[in-house]
Amino acid sequence: MKAEYRNSKNTKKKISSAYLTLINSKKKFSVTDLVNLAKVNRGTFYLHFKSLKDVERYIEEEVGSHFKGMEVDFRQTDISINPEIIFEKLNEILLSDLDYFKLIIGAGDNIKLMDKIKHFIMTAISNNFEVMKYVTDLNSFKLVVQFIVGGTLDCYTQWFKGNLDCELNDLSVFLTKLIKEGLKGCIKYAN
Repeated sequence: MKAEYRNSKNTKKKISSAYLTLINSKKKFSVTDLVNLAKVNRGTFYLHFKSLKDVERYIEEEVGSHFKGMEVDFRQTDISINPEIIFEKLNEILLSDLDYFKLIIGAGDNIKLMDKIKHFIMTAISNNFEVMKYVTDLNSFKLVVQFIVGGTLDCYTQWFKGNLDCELNDLSVFLTKLIKEGLKGCIKYAN
């Protein structure tokens, strides 16, 4: 990787982390506040971004790129039998930059990132060829997936906030069991 590209990526990461920190503070802020926190000058900010909204879009695209890959990973795995793959991939993504994802989750409704993450995971599950072969009730399946993904992300959010007293892996094991049970009602396997 070129040093110039790496430096640009690092600078964008500093700016986006500062943006998330300021969003989490629940106070209005300006580009000046952002560059001061990120310890970059205004020119550097405007070299990479046009506005504060542009930083938010960058964060959404960056995080989205992590989750878009899940669909490919899920495509050939029967997640009703092996839902562990969901949590393996989710944990892999989150643990790749735990502090950054804590900032993202802390931003909550201030940015619509959790909705996008939820959409990526739901799409990945719904496009799973192995599971879809055995779905007996599509409407029930969609409801179960909505419930599972929403609940899963809420559990992860609570874990990041320190409201769940367990290891991340223990949370994954528990949620895996729930998914297996939840999908049983709308999937019938061939004999």
